[in-house]
Amino acid sequence: MAVYHAIVRAKVRRLWTRIAETGDFRHAVAQAAPDVRFRFVGDSALGAELTGRDEFARWFARAAETLPGLRLEPAEIMVKGWPWNTTVVVRLAVSATLADGSAYTNEGVQWVRIRWGRMVDDYVLEDTARLRDALARNAA
Repeated sequence: MAVYHAIVRAKVRRLWTRIAETGDFRHAVAQAAPDVRFRFVGDSALGAELTGRDEFARWFARAAETLPGLRLEPAEIMVKGWPWNTTVVVRLAVSATLADGSAYTNEGVQWVRIRWGRMVDDYVLEDTARLRDALARNAA
């Protein structure tokens, strides 16, 4: 099982590194099951609870538009379970540039469930107070 977990950790790290380098979130969407469930916790413009790969892709497009230069970099990745029910927890460093040119930094946790190589559930919790403040600065 340790080998499987190491492989999943490496794949997740490569995925986030690729997204950080290219800014192309379609790589994450491609890993999702057609009926993926996605939740981004909070009452902000980015708060969401949705189902489906297309809705997931639209959320990423909105996030990238709202926070230009959005980068999500894994700081720590934990994996448990078997291929038919794998849990991956990622501690993320978040950064972007706000409309006034100032830097936005935050941290978040992503809790993912994978079945046979496809992401079926993605739950993301970011520091909501810091995000709310940044989005308010963006709107001003």
